[in-house]
Amino acid sequence: MSLPKSLQKLIAQFDKLPGIGPKTSEKLVFHLLNRPKEDLKEFADSLLDAKEQITICSVCFNFSDSIPCSICKDSNRDKETLCVVAETQDVQAIEKTNNYQGLYHVLQGTINPPENITPDKLKIKELQQRIKKDQPNELILALNNDIAGETTSLYLIKLLQDSNINISRLAKGLPSGSEIEYADDITLGYALKDRKKI
Repeated sequence: MSLPKSLQKLIAQFDKLPGIGPKTSEKLVFHLLNRPKEDLKEFADSLLDAKEQITICSVCFNFSDSIPCSICKDSNRDKETLCVVAETQDVQAIEKTNNYQGLYHVLQGTINPPENITPDKLKIKELQQRIKKDQPNELILALNNDIAGETTSLYLIKLLQDSNINISRLAKGLPSGSEIEYADDITLGYALKDRKKI
């Protein structure tokens, strides 16, 4: 028996989400259909509210509901240290460790030529301008330990080698091929504490 078209269409929408396959999409759709209509309305309203209210910080390019974001305008943060991450989720993962008090710069991706993601499509030029303007003492490259993360790290190291800034990377406590977003707090905390100067 084939599913009604409205269900097929909804399952197809869930299929577009990262890390969700057809079986999980079906499971989520059937779960949602069994929820009260009020719950579904609240879910849909929350999603639309987030889309309307969330913006990108003009300083660090993190998701925010204010400009600058709460981290950038926090006077207690260490302005001398700048942590470069690929995505907003990485900021959240690092914040949960309670081991970092500096600022962030979100590249909004990593260099990945097969997917047509080149350096000019990332917030690299803005990073250079920020380093020149704010002159932080240390730049931490907190990128995923995979091919795209490694490529981006090497590109940034070469690009910034003449800058008067100490560049470090997360310690290799993170397993190869892992993503920062999914690392446990303890592993990520140790990786931050044990970062090495390049």
